[in-house]
Amino acid sequence: MTVDELIDNVRNTTLNDTALLFSPHLYPRWSRLKLNPIPRFLFRVYTPRSDGFTNETVASSRDAASELRGSNEDIFATNKLYETAELVADHLWWTRDQEDQRRRDNLVSWSSSMLFLIRYMFYRHYDSADGSPLGDIHLPVVDTEVFPPHTFIRDSDLIQAFERFDNRKQNGLRSLASLRTTRHYFGEYLSQGSLQIDGKCSTISAHTMVSKGLLDLNDIFRGAYEGMDRNKWVMPVQAVRDTIKAAPKTQPASLALLDRVFDIALELGEAWRLPVAVHLLALLPCGLNLREVYERLLVRLNLTSEQIHASLYK
Repeated sequence: MTVDELIDNVRNTTLNDTALLFSPHLYPRWSRLKLNPIPRFLFRVYTPRSDGFTNETVASSRDAASELRGSNEDIFATNKLYETAELVADHLWWTRDQEDQRRRDNLVSWSSSMLFLIRYMFYRHYDSADGSPLGDIHLPVVDTEVFPPHTFIRDSDLIQAFERFDNRKQNGLRSLASLRTTRHYFGEYLSQGSLQIDGKCSTISAHTMVSKGLLDLNDIFRGAYEGMDRNKWVMPVQAVRDTIKAAPKTQPASLALLDRVFDIALELGEAWRLPVAVHLLALLPCGLNLREVYERLLVRLNLTSEQIHASLYK
């Protein structure tokens, strides 16, 4: 077998009809890398001005959207270790330059934190580099279990793999690794190349979430909608976390507030309503009467107890 044939075989192993897989186990250099498990549901925010291209059928990286050479190759296949490490760092530091078409990026960000992305929606809305109306800002949710294994990777795993090849003191992988062990961790995960999500996701716009009661769930969301801290993103997320943790749990959420959660969830496809509702319930700065929540789930989402159990514990 020639070298070219071997390369083609490896590429065919990591690339299928749905996703470009992360496959460090195929390369001796990464044999000791241990990958973290992937959460059942992941979220993303995209606008018409996002890097790459995302809609309800595909989530493509900047490179894949431009059909650049190498966009169908697993990042772990690289022989340019130092260059690749810098590319990973640029992506994870959210380095953005819409005008610099030479900058390579074959990664797409997802998050397990709906709080992080709700705040990001308003950040993009007010950001001078974006400024998209809320109707053009979308939040898709995917069920990771319907994708092949290794479709997604945790950001810390990618950092662990490449940080020794990045010697930059600022905005490098070493400094990012230390931040990820503190309050600056927001559940980031990544896909690469073009990910086919048609039939595997459900999407809701920021406008729909607001119109269905998002701002009633937490006063800080209303402040974000009105432009408070419009140029900030990470610190406000930490503030919301602190607010939720400090809120007294003795007074349970009202039925009206629970209904706002379910009003939003009902805008998504049937398979995604319950998990989205659970994520939103976790953002309420008050207690929860679990019996009331359960009974409301049965009525508002039209679910049986068996369906609830199967969805949460599958």
